[in-house]
Formats: sequence, C-alpha cells, structure tokens
Amino acid sequence: MQLHKKLALGAAAGLLAIAGAASAAGPQFINILTGGQSGVYYPVGVALSQIFGKAIPDARATAQVTKASAENLNLLQAGRGELAMALGDAVADAWAGDAEAGFKTPLKNLRGFSATYSNYIQIVASEESGIKTLAD
Repeated sequence: MQLHKKLALGAAAGLLAIAGAASAAGPQFINILTGGQSGVYYPVGVALSQIFGKAIPDARATAQVTKASAENLNLLQAGRGELAMALGDAVADAWAGDAEAGFKTPLKNLRGFSATYSNYIQIVASEESGIKTLAD
C-alpha cells in the first residue's frame, strides 16, 4: 500500500468515529485543506477524501489545493475547511499569533488531530556567507 494511503487511513479512523454520530443529520461537507498538487499534503488529502466519501454516509469530501500550512490554518480558523494539513511549527506559530509567520492574532479554534509523519528540515548557507551555526 502506498505511503499516502497508509497515512490517510490512520487519520481517517478518528474522523470516522466523529462523523458516525453526525451522519443522520444530512449531507456532510468535508473540505480537506492540503497544499500544492506536487507536494506531500495533496495526495494524502485526496486519499482521505476518497476514504471519507466511501465510509461516511452522505459525505461530500474534497481535497482543496492551497499554499499549505499557514493558509490552511487561517482557512480552518475562518471555518472554510474541516481538516487541514500543517507543519508543527506553523501550528505553534498560529496558536501564538505570530504575525511574522502569517497569523495576525492567535488562532484558538484549532485542535490537534494527528501527527501524521515526521518532517525534517535542512538549513543550508553558502560558504561565502560566513554562517557556521544557527546562531549566526
């Protein structure tokens, strides 16, 4: 099974439990905020939307292409999505209301759902820059 499908299955299990009680109320619209189509978030969002569409009665699930973490969190706060993909540092910045990171005020309507996969960052500087440490 492909990695994005495995990740989506794990996240779907929790939402299925939540959605089961609400399914009697009529159509469920589930907008999954992802990222660009060439990134990791989009195929995971598509896989989730397919799982939700099949497993939740009356579900209308879609994966929305976005600019990723910061936009996703702002859209989620504004009620324009039900589930968002975001990096952990962006979630912390959103919760704190870090304006430099794109969050004018603290986003307090966010709730953690799943740590889907580990993400690593590489910080690179040119030799000419003179940067040797993160403090530099």
